[in-house]
Amino acid sequence: MKVFFYEVIKTCKRTIFQTLLIITGFISLSITTTGFSMPIRYEGHGGPVMGLDTSIQKNLMASASFDYSVLLWEFNEIKEIKQLIGHDAAVNVAKFSQSGKLLATGGDDAQILIWDIENLKTNNFSPIVLSSHTAKIVDIDFSRDEKEIASAGWDHTIKIWDIETGQLKKSIIGHEGPVNAVNFTADGKKLFSAGYDGTIRLWDIIDGFEIRTLIDNGWGVNVLKMHEDKDLMIYGTIDGLMKVQTLQTGEVLFELWEEGSPVSALNYYPEYDLAVFGTMKGRVLILNLKTMKVEKDFLSVDGPVWDVVYNGVKETVLVGGLDDTIAEWKLNSFHSNYFLPKNDNRRFHQKDALSNGALQFARKCSICHTLNSEDIGRRAGPPLYGVFGRRAGSLLGYPYSKALIDSEIIWSEETISRLFKEGPEIVTPGTKMPIQKIKKDKDRLDLIFFLKDATQ
Repeated sequence: MKVFFYEVIKTCKRTIFQTLLIITGFISLSITTTGFSMPIRYEGHGGPVMGLDTSIQKNLMASASFDYSVLLWEFNEIKEIKQLIGHDAAVNVAKFSQSGKLLATGGDDAQILIWDIENLKTNNFSPIVLSSHTAKIVDIDFSRDEKEIASAGWDHTIKIWDIETGQLKKSIIGHEGPVNAVNFTADGKKLFSAGYDGTIRLWDIIDGFEIRTLIDNGWGVNVLKMHEDKDLMIYGTIDGLMKVQTLQTGEVLFELWEEGSPVSALNYYPEYDLAVFGTMKGRVLILNLKTMKVEKDFLSVDGPVWDVVYNGVKETVLVGGLDDTIAEWKLNSFHSNYFLPKNDNRRFHQKDALSNGALQFARKCSICHTLNSEDIGRRAGPPLYGVFGRRAGSLLGYPYSKALIDSEIIWSEETISRLFKEGPEIVTPGTKMPIQKIKKDKDRLDLIFFLKDATQ
């Protein structure tokens, strides 16, 4: 899962700066709901929506999810077209090439899959698989000529790939920590990158050396968009800073800081002169880059904004977050500074009227599994109905990993307890199940009692 580590620093300088922002209206505490309508929600995924991207040329949107899948949608009408299966773990990022002919996806399985959009119209297609990273991939960028692709990995490396051959051309090492963002220059000969070490760097990708460090922020940089023609560098950081600077001189054009709220999403639309930010606390901010004024600033989802895209024709934004749905907000339906009421009762984080066993299932299991008897659905894991006494990897219709298919485990009170006590990496090594442990004996026992009753 695309999770950004962050720390909180409370200094006099930052506190004064935030207070000034509130006074001057950059951060408003008022609630305005005149003419407001709730967002439209689009269902399809069986887990949090981690990444969004659009191709205006092809009228397509792609959504990447924790459920290991990618969905293709008709963009203007938001109608599902196809589900793409191929990753072995959560998918964090989906990016179209400039022409919209190619779609690249990257995930926790440390793989990039490149999909030919034309071939997706047939049932006989398979993606190109790029596999060299050793940790999750969180960002991807195509060169403008669509001959190369760059990837940002949490293995501290940047990879440059030849799309036609699928071969790795260059592995760039230099960031002191995970790399979070990559952007090709217009000529495709250089690359901008940003990382957890707080730096934004410019690389010569032919020889693989660093040309210069543009920013040494001190706090990790999560998201980055560059535009050389308009001399803009737009980025967001772990400590909640949203910033726009000139690329050539570094002059600060816009700066807004929200303490303890990492910036987790950013998209840039030069045709509209807009940047759209999203934060880990659900905030979406739309910035006019001509005036450097905030046009909309609102709480869009309860929890992190993993990605957000703008539809200039409909004047809407689509938000992916912890819920299984994509939320579309009509921007002309409310004034700026609308704050969504907080709701803790999402499917996997419920608090109301649950037994301890049901609560453990909601928090530890329900993001991947259902209790349905028939529907395989679109969750990352198979349904648990009838799980007791069933051999691991044996439910028809679910695409298990080979490691689980070859396993001889029979699910019982003992094996399920061991799974959550020792962890999947010990009990079911080589499988797709993410690491989940329940330390307290009582919590594990309550979960098992709940599952025995709920899965019969």
